[in-house]
Amino acid sequence: MDMLKRREFFRLSLLAALVGITGCGKGLSPPIISAASETLPQELLKALPTPWVYKPLEITSRLGLSQLVVNSSSDLFAIGDGWIPELSKESIQPITAQNLSSRFSRQAQEFLESFGHETSKRVFPIGVSPWVILFRNGHDLLSRAQDGWNILLDPDLTGRLVLPESPRVIISLADRIEEADGLRKLREQALTLDDRNSLNWVLSGKARAAILPLSRCFNILSRDPRLSVVVPKSGAPLHWTVLVSPLATTQPFPDAWLEAAWTNPLLGKLLARGWVPPLPYSELLEAIDYIPDSYKKIVLPPELVWQKSWSFSPLTEVERNRLESLWIQSTP
Repeated sequence: MDMLKRREFFRLSLLAALVGITGCGKGLSPPIISAASETLPQELLKALPTPWVYKPLEITSRLGLSQLVVNSSSDLFAIGDGWIPELSKESIQPITAQNLSSRFSRQAQEFLESFGHETSKRVFPIGVSPWVILFRNGHDLLSRAQDGWNILLDPDLTGRLVLPESPRVIISLADRIEEADGLRKLREQALTLDDRNSLNWVLSGKARAAILPLSRCFNILSRDPRLSVVVPKSGAPLHWTVLVSPLATTQPFPDAWLEAAWTNPLLGKLLARGWVPPLPYSELLEAIDYIPDSYKKIVLPPELVWQKSWSFSPLTEVERNRLESLWIQSTP
């Protein structure tokens, strides 16, 4: 009997130890930040604090993100601003980082405020990139492109221009074109609507120009002399990257990570990759020496150009219907 009691004691002790190890394993699982490919620059990912890890995110449909946020084991998601309306406020929690949000630029503050109080406190901007015109062998077009978006109607670009998949971005560009029926004429110029693969269209020579966020093409500019980019003096649409935190996570927000990213030398390294944190223009200028001379006016255009640039706020039902009507009526 004593032997049996000892065996039972050891068995129960071993079981308790295994349960304890399993429990510790779950408790020690590293926090995860997920993002689609090319959403976050490598310099920012390399600076992730221990024990945070990065997990690539594959979104297969516009219905997929909400489900991923609700069911995923990730603790933070980095997404483009176009995904924000797809998220339910009930699936993401408020992000409290007053030490960081108090430093936001005017553009970042206005961008957040446009989503209303409940959404704005659950969405945290970490970077912004202007939509630019990327040219292949376009030196003859650069000076006119700097004057405004009218260059998109140039005959040399007919059938050789890649536009974004977003009708809203295209409509906003057409609104800055000083020609009657500009939206229809702009759509007639398009080879295709494909901003995700627009760089490949240009590199292959099938397109001569494309509209895409600067952050998606900046790395290759210095390696390919055929390529050049322009931010028109009339301003540009702004593409925001934001963080959202699923309701289920208990991980604290990694303030220190972004504090480092908004301070030199990491701030300068990010700017040198075409990634612009949501800081006031004066703070960004303090890191301008990290940007190669030939690209300083691209990464940080004159402040007046920044002031003329615009973000996309959520649409009301009336606004959505109006844009849908415009889009249908402008079909080439």
